[in-house]
Amino acid sequence: MHNKTTVSIDSNDLLYPVICLLLIFSLLMVGCSDDENEKESPVPEVPDYSTIIVKDIQNIPDNFTFDRVEVKVTGADWQVIETLEFPYENGQIVMTLPATFPSEKLQKVDRQDGGMTGYWTGFSDDGDALVATLGDFFVFKGDTRVGRIAISNWSGKGSAAGKATLMSYQYADRPFILTSNPKDKSYYYSDCSFKEGWNIFANINPSSENGTAKVLRTTAVPESTLFWRLAESYVYN
Repeated sequence: MHNKTTVSIDSNDLLYPVICLLLIFSLLMVGCSDDENEKESPVPEVPDYSTIIVKDIQNIPDNFTFDRVEVKVTGADWQVIETLEFPYENGQIVMTLPATFPSEKLQKVDRQDGGMTGYWTGFSDDGDALVATLGDFFVFKGDTRVGRIAISNWSGKGSAAGKATLMSYQYADRPFILTSNPKDKSYYYSDCSFKEGWNIFANINPSSENGTAKVLRTTAVPESTLFWRLAESYVYN
């Protein structure tokens, strides 16, 4: 005669493996979800200033007309290396800027070596960088220069305190970052980093006009506040 052995199985013994499997499955799902979110997260776009579109120009009198804009590009030794012309058509100007320049025509990035041969009074983290810069945007009617347009968040009237009174575009042959020169009595630099290609930068006035604070130079430009305006008119009636 054989003795029967009865095995008693606790219900908890069955639940533990099931719970462990559910936990593993949940962790795997979370991991997959995180991977999908990482893949779907938008990559911040680097602003592209190789094409500048000018429209809705403010301060233009009814009797003021022009048909094109001309802007000079300066490079080595502050010399004009190219003159660009673009038509004013259908209420706007589309300026497609040159993609490259010969290195020998470009300007040294800063003045760490002394003198005036570099563009910036601040210090670049790459002293070998080279730049070219757009000058004033003059508007013409035929062969006659009739005015100058500018981009800013200042109307040209009243206080300019805290305003980006000077905006410009600069080409860089490589990325670089500018920091302040302690000896510079006029400007300080903050969030001033350039990518290869065309960039926009601003000179922003101190928030008060007591004459003691420095002008901020930065590429962190308040673009949502900017507008184009007729800064000067050379037409007198």
